[in-house]
Amino acid sequence: MLVREVCQTYAREVEKLGYKLLELISLSLGLPSNRLNGYFEDQLSRMRLNHYPPCPSPELALGVGRHKDAGALTIVAQDDVGGLQVKRKSDGVWVPVKPTSNALVINVGDIIQVWSNEAYESVEHRVVVNSERERFSIPIFFFPSHYVMVKPLEELVNEGNPPKYKPYNFGKFNVARNRSNYKKLEVQNIQIRIAMGGIDQAFVQEPEQRSKPSTIEVDGIPVIDMSVSGTGGIEKLASEIGNACQKWGFFQVINHGVPLELRQRVEKVAKAFFDLPIEEKRKAKRDELNFTGYHDEEHTKNVRDWKEVFDMLIEDPTFLPASPDPDDEEIRTYSNKWPENPPEFRKTCQEYCREVEKLAFKLLELISLSLGLPANRLSDFFKHQTGMLRLNYYPPCPSPELALGVGRHRDGGALTVLAQDDVGGLQIRRQSDGEWIPIKPIPNAYIINIADALQVWSNDLYVSAEHRVVVNSERERFSIPLFFFPSHYVKVKPLEELVNEQNPAKYKEYSWGKYYVNRTGSNYKKLEAENLQIDHFKTPESE
Repeated sequence: MLVREVCQTYAREVEKLGYKLLELISLSLGLPSNRLNGYFEDQLSRMRLNHYPPCPSPELALGVGRHKDAGALTIVAQDDVGGLQVKRKSDGVWVPVKPTSNALVINVGDIIQVWSNEAYESVEHRVVVNSERERFSIPIFFFPSHYVMVKPLEELVNEGNPPKYKPYNFGKFNVARNRSNYKKLEVQNIQIRIAMGGIDQAFVQEPEQRSKPSTIEVDGIPVIDMSVSGTGGIEKLASEIGNACQKWGFFQVINHGVPLELRQRVEKVAKAFFDLPIEEKRKAKRDELNFTGYHDEEHTKNVRDWKEVFDMLIEDPTFLPASPDPDDEEIRTYSNKWPENPPEFRKTCQEYCREVEKLAFKLLELISLSLGLPANRLSDFFKHQTGMLRLNYYPPCPSPELALGVGRHRDGGALTVLAQDDVGGLQIRRQSDGEWIPIKPIPNAYIINIADALQVWSNDLYVSAEHRVVVNSERERFSIPLFFFPSHYVKVKPLEELVNEQNPAKYKEYSWGKYYVNRTGSNYKKLEAENLQIDHFKTPESE
């Protein structure tokens, strides 16, 4: 038989199964078995043949990125290789779907979720690849007619269970989704819109990542006074910092030497800038070729953050690799993009950068001492530093229980030195139990956190802690982090003085510049896969 005839015959047989499953789902909802059939009189269903060739770097790529199917049902035949994974609702863990001989995998799509008014759920899934065997799968996507208006079924809606979705035209919805699958777009493709207090679905976190009211009483992270002198005082200060780096990965510093008047001035120009009309702010908008400037579509873990930012380089110009490709040796020059208003913006930010940079170098020396190393052990890594200053603005959010100002993440560089206002919102994940702990604002203090490069240099003695920012519905919030990054050519690996037979290196060497460029790309827009993390460089012995 010809390929065409074989595929057509197979599609007709699986279509019969699709209708049978649809009837059973109708019955499971307490409806007549034929309740949904009329929606498929001129169905738009399609069959797909998938081929996943062996991948030389399966730890970096996915066969299909995480997504939810848009139709009613998907019926998948997969071979014995495996690779399909679903995200378990209870804990967010990716669970492999084990191949069963001559079985078909069925998953409920978005339309069933809407028709059932969320009694049934369209779950997130993905396909992982491997470096040895090719894989084949054959899904049939069971789609209704193009003219069907999708909405919760009236029999499943009442005063106690009002409709959770507005009606939408499936044909229009499908066409919009197809465009985003055909090529890379500048914005996320269309998703089913949940009635969520007026915020776009792009901002909505997965249920397990959303902030929840907490009654946890904690003392908080250590507060360290830097106004010491003499050898004994320096040693005590280094010891306090070392303990904080081990237990928390975060601490606050007071009496740090950064003039309060300067901090107040930079906070003032930050507010003045973000108060400008959006058209004015976008005159200094960043893009893929220059990541400095204004941006309001930051993504963390592929979910849009509820914030606006302005980024500027500490060193202008700064030199970075042109791409994450290991074989691409091109170095690109980046310069700051400055707004016209407020007039004092540039001068104030540059002056502030230099003062906080001094604090960052001082902290780096103390961290070196805390590791039993010379104070200047890490300084050479920053001769042509690639760090930046960021102004963050978090406007009030109408649904703070659904969105985050910044999703959970770990910072990629060496250190972050953060000024926050009195509103609060920064939370860190406590190592001992995984609880999210709020960092209480202290007037004129700086929050310091250890980032990934220092975790690697210390060979896991110090921890780059996961953190996030929650938002509120009443007050705007500002924060100003300085991200202290090494030179682009630095090869990050555990320091040789901290490695021995009993404590072997836990990470393979990686290029800071390539790592940074990869992570910057994932922050700029939504990607199909999670961005690069230091865990990707773990040695097999340490995993």
